[in-house]
Amino acid sequence: MFVIPLIAGAVGGAFAAVVAGQYLSRRKPYQAVWAIALAMFAAAALFETAGEALGWSDATYKGYYLFGGLLNVGWLGLGSLLLLTTPRVGRIATIVLVLISIVALFTVIFAHTNHNLLRAQVPARGAIDVPALLPLITNLGGSVLLVGGAAYSAWKAARAGAPRNRVVGLVILAAGAFMVAGGHSLAQTKGIYAAQPVSEALGIAFMFVGYLVVESRIALRRPAAV
Repeated sequence: MFVIPLIAGAVGGAFAAVVAGQYLSRRKPYQAVWAIALAMFAAAALFETAGEALGWSDATYKGYYLFGGLLNVGWLGLGSLLLLTTPRVGRIATIVLVLISIVALFTVIFAHTNHNLLRAQVPARGAIDVPALLPLITNLGGSVLLVGGAAYSAWKAARAGAPRNRVVGLVILAAGAFMVAGGHSLAQTKGIYAAQPVSEALGIAFMFVGYLVVESRIALRRPAAV
């Protein structure tokens, strides 16, 4: 079972490196935020790998819950918002999420874990006593922005007559985002916790492929333009 989050962590890390490299050359704020979010995804997956392979401890579960259960989706959603909105709204949203992230950090540090639930390979809901409102704020808002932003971008690109690769890439990216969000929802509402790591691995792979499809089209168009 631990191989699945290990794969997700490797893909997430590679994805983060690609986006970070593009930020260094283009200096787009949304790329910086996405790189941070994807690094969080990779870190959460590695904590999950350690927990499933070696047994969960306070440290591994808190690391996984902080970066994966609380912060990751919110920061991915923020990147989508920065891509779609004005700089002023983006700055305000970034400040708000930074403050929420600080609250989340200290909440997780001082939270108590349920050692009985941590004995499972995939701990059930309630393994940590973080108030339910906190993940609801970050995950619900982030999921709406992430899935909705990718879907809206695909629709907008199609209407504008954008290259087919760009439209297809955005659709794939939206599907991957939906997989990640849907897997977390299925695990928390239906108790099918094994769906969570599987959806994370499949979702991040789809998102990476979609992103590469979009960017490859841009790279191919440059020689023709020159």
